[in-house]
Amino acid sequence: MNKTVEQMLAELDVAVKECFIVPNEWLPEEWHDDIRGGRTFAQLEKVCDKRDGISEHVKTKALKAENIENYRKQVEENGRFEYNGHRDELQLHRNEMAVVGGMVNSGMIAPEDLEEE
Repeated sequence: MNKTVEQMLAELDVAVKECFIVPNEWLPEEWHDDIRGGRTFAQLEKVCDKRDGISEHVKTKALKAENIENYRKQVEENGRFEYNGHRDELQLHRNEMAVVGGMVNSGMIAPEDLEEE
């Protein structure tokens, strides 16, 4: 799978937020992590999102709206579109596994059909 620059930058953003730890003495007392002595930027972002009422559902809806806008523009310009928007690769894998499992359970395909030769 070829990743776009946008997807690679998003992954880099996540990695950077996991790398840096803000020590407890720099944080308000209610945000202290007494076990680790501080919080990563990613953890602080989750705390802020919770405080601001931004749930995963809201974030997912915003990504879907962004994808729809992207696909709409592509259709207007080219008459077709390419699936190049935001994706949840883990959920996509789960969905694919569920489809294959359903096909095996229903008898559409045999487990032997999935073995590599």
